[in-house]
Amino acid sequence: MGDASQSDIERGQPGYALGILLISVLLLFNVAVFVAAPTFPPPSRGLGTVLIGAYLITWGLMFLASYYFSHKTFFLRGLLWVCEHFSNPRGKSMAFFYFALATVLGVVAVLVGLGVMEGRN
Repeated sequence: MGDASQSDIERGQPGYALGILLISVLLLFNVAVFVAAPTFPPPSRGLGTVLIGAYLITWGLMFLASYYFSHKTFFLRGLLWVCEHFSNPRGKSMAFFYFALATVLGVVAVLVGLGVMEGRN
């Protein structure tokens, strides 16, 4: 009685509110980066580089969420669609690769921004 049919699982929920919230988080990071460091590329150390790192980490987390929760919102389904149609090799597991790539680059950017690692001058 409470079981979902296979077609309901594949179709998923529209999740408009959650999708708009996730997109808004990414847009807010963009605005924060432009306010903190209006020049590109930002200086090696400083708030702009830290925010860029946080932005990349957020993208990584979005790809990780798309692997597990793509049935929840259109945005996560779109990210998974990118993994399945624009990646080589194609497949759902590419979400892990994009998660790892964005997270590692984001952590490095945060560390450079905080002055823990040396960046370019």
